[in-house]
Amino acid sequence: MPETRAYEAPQVTRLTVGRMDKHRTFDVLPAETLDSRWDIPGLLEKFGSPLFLVSEQALRDLYRSFRDTFTAAGIDTHVAYSYKTNYLPAVCSVLADEGAWSEVVSGMEYSLARALGTPPAQIVFNGPYKTRAELETAVVEGALVNIDNFDEIEALDDVARTVGRTARVGIRVNVRYGANGWTKFGFGYDSGEARHALQRIRHAKRLRLVALHNHGGTFNLDPQMYATATKALIELARIARKLGLKPTTLDLGGGYPSSNRLKPAWDAPGRRAEASNLGSFAEAILGPLGRAKEAFGGRPTLILEPGRAVVDAAVFLASRVVAVKEVPEQGPAVVIDAGVNVLPTAYWYDHPIEALDDESGGGAGKVRPTRVYGPLCMQIDVVRDRAPLPPLKVGAPLVIANVGAYCVSQSMQFIQPRPAVVLLGPGEPEVVRRRETWRDIFALDHVPERLRRDGYAL
Repeated sequence: MPETRAYEAPQVTRLTVGRMDKHRTFDVLPAETLDSRWDIPGLLEKFGSPLFLVSEQALRDLYRSFRDTFTAAGIDTHVAYSYKTNYLPAVCSVLADEGAWSEVVSGMEYSLARALGTPPAQIVFNGPYKTRAELETAVVEGALVNIDNFDEIEALDDVARTVGRTARVGIRVNVRYGANGWTKFGFGYDSGEARHALQRIRHAKRLRLVALHNHGGTFNLDPQMYATATKALIELARIARKLGLKPTTLDLGGGYPSSNRLKPAWDAPGRRAEASNLGSFAEAILGPLGRAKEAFGGRPTLILEPGRAVVDAAVFLASRVVAVKEVPEQGPAVVIDAGVNVLPTAYWYDHPIEALDDESGGGAGKVRPTRVYGPLCMQIDVVRDRAPLPPLKVGAPLVIANVGAYCVSQSMQFIQPRPAVVLLGPGEPEVVRRRETWRDIFALDHVPERLRRDGYAL
């Protein structure tokens, strides 16, 4: 009788000549392997596991590449880094050192930008909710405030009148792309709301329209979305000028992709990637804008608000295997000491995971699809399903790539403290966020005296 084997679900991958997968069409830095001069096991031994690692050179290179791609004659381009993507102060400071402005969406982020030395004129304040106190600060200091709704037009005009200043403002416009569009934010272009907003600003006493803004999504793969938005905002700029307003700035937001890979479940089946590199996104914006400079006063200012495109591939997470399993009807699995508490993006992306050959305990040619679990006491704590890995032993170090976007800023103190972050720069490794302890997690808590038991030590 022939030997029977447990059923193993097939893995279907669409192949196209000339690229590894549909998300490899973008000309971003393939920083999926850390500089070999760094001793990852030594860093884990010194700073603890898991451990976030920031490559300063990769961060600078990604920023410069993005900036240069969107630079054109006759257009003043400014890159306003999206703080929410990763507001680690050291990361923000490296990008500021490269000339980046700050794009913020809360008073907390605004305060951080100012504390790090960002001039108010280089702050773009976005978001659907800004308190009156936050608006007062932004108006007094001279930041650019992109207005999100009609109530904010009235509130901002009143704030500016109260503090005796004229507010520098833009309006956020949402543009529909086929059946898609982010309707939560801004004024509808197709519905006519944006034109109505221009009329309201025209009659406001203390508002000076500077910018027209659009941010249409995240991890956008189709440059045509940006071409559509650019043309819509150019039309609005011309309408604004007929109303006596004088916009000078086109703000095309963020959403530019990184080298990460969306899980098939979150991707659009059969969608065709339209671009071969980020240059196609630049062409989609700079082409129409270059032909319509008069709509923005002759020499337009272009603001871009990238996040993941400049930080994702510059940050890694080093981790160790803490348990090895063979799961029936599934195959090999490992538990590592980093989970979705510090890698929330693992729900949406297949992060590249690399085993260090000399430490893994495995051998070349023995790679098998391996499920990688995190340490949390939850079944959904899966860092990656079917990661191609060799056989691993307990203690083996792994490096997880493309974790710069929304991992540090969205990491949570759930079951485990958060790891340290180390900056790998020109000299020795530098701790830019220390490893948390259990006491850090409860530092804000207070137990009333009447509830304290013998042995209380919090």
